[in-house]
Amino acid sequence: MANPRTVTVLLFDGVNAVDAAGPLEAFATVRPGGRPAYVPRLWSIGPEPVVRAESGLRLCADGPASDEASGDLLLIPGGAGVREPAVLRALADWLRRNHHRFDRLMAVCTGAYALAEAGLADGRVLTTHWAHARELQRRYPAVRVEAEALFRQDGRLFSSGGVTAGIDLALELIEADHGPAAAMAAARELVVFLRRSGGQAQFSGPLRLQSRAAGPLGEVCLWAASNLDADLSVEALAARAGLSPRQFSRRFRAAFGTAPGGYVQALRLDGARALLGQGVAVAQAAAASGFRSPDGFRRAFERRFAVAPGEYRRRFSLQRSPT
Repeated sequence: MANPRTVTVLLFDGVNAVDAAGPLEAFATVRPGGRPAYVPRLWSIGPEPVVRAESGLRLCADGPASDEASGDLLLIPGGAGVREPAVLRALADWLRRNHHRFDRLMAVCTGAYALAEAGLADGRVLTTHWAHARELQRRYPAVRVEAEALFRQDGRLFSSGGVTAGIDLALELIEADHGPAAAMAAARELVVFLRRSGGQAQFSGPLRLQSRAAGPLGEVCLWAASNLDADLSVEALAARAGLSPRQFSRRFRAAFGTAPGGYVQALRLDGARALLGQGVAVAQAAAASGFRSPDGFRRAFERRFAVAPGEYRRRFSLQRSPT
C-alpha cells in the first residue's frame, strides 16, 4: 500500500476555520484498508501555535511553519486575517521561500490572495469567493481571476470559491488520487447533497435572482422553486402576483433581466440536476421538475450542462450501489 499523502495547512489569526477543517474532514474519510490516505500537518504563520479563527474558535497548530517544509499538498485557507497586511505579507514571504517543496498548492476562498501576493499566480487562473473576486483582480492584474467558478486548477495551483467549495475541491483531489468511488464515498460520509464539478457556478442563476427578489415577484420566485411540477406559465405566475401577464412579464424582465419562461426553465433544470444527483431515475427527475416531454427535457439538459441526464446521474449520483 502506498504511503499516505501529507496535507499541510497554514494557520493564522483570522483564518476561516471551515476553510481549513472542511477539506481536512473530506481527506480524513479516505481510509483504504483501514489506513488513512492523507496525514494532516497544521503549521502556524507566526511564533504562537494557537491562533484564533475569525469566528472566535481557537485552533492549535503542531508548530510554526518551517523553512524545512516539504510535502504533497499545501493548503492555504482564507479568512479575514489573510487580508490583514502583516499576515498576508508573512504568508507570501513563506510561500516564496517554500512553495517549490510541495507538489500541489491549494487555496480555499481568499487564500488565493496569498498565492497572488507571492507572485505564484502571475499569468495563471485563480478563483475565489465571488464577493472578493473583483478586488483580487484589481490588486493582482497579472492573475486571471475567474469570478464565478466553484474551483479551478492551473498546473499545480488549485483554488476554490468560498468555504464549502473547498470541500468540492478536496473531493476532486480525492478522485484524482484514489478514483471516483473514493470521492463519492467521501461525499456520502460528509452528507454532501450534490457533488459539484469545478466549472459549475458558485451559485445558480435562479438562486441569484431569488437573492435579489422582493415583494410579489420575490414571493412568486420562492413559490415556483418549491412547486416545480405545478403550472408555471406566465399566466399562472402573473395571477399569483396579482398582475396581468403583460405587466408581470415587463416587471420581471426589468427586475431580473430575463423573461419568466427562461427563469422557470433554469429553475426546473437545477431541480432536475439535484434529483439526478440523489440517484432519482431520469424520467422521474424530469416529471418531478415539471418537464412533460422526456425528449424536451433531455435536449434542454444537454444544452444547459453539456452532458446527457443519464450520464450526469451516473457520474454524480450519491446513491449507494446495491449490495
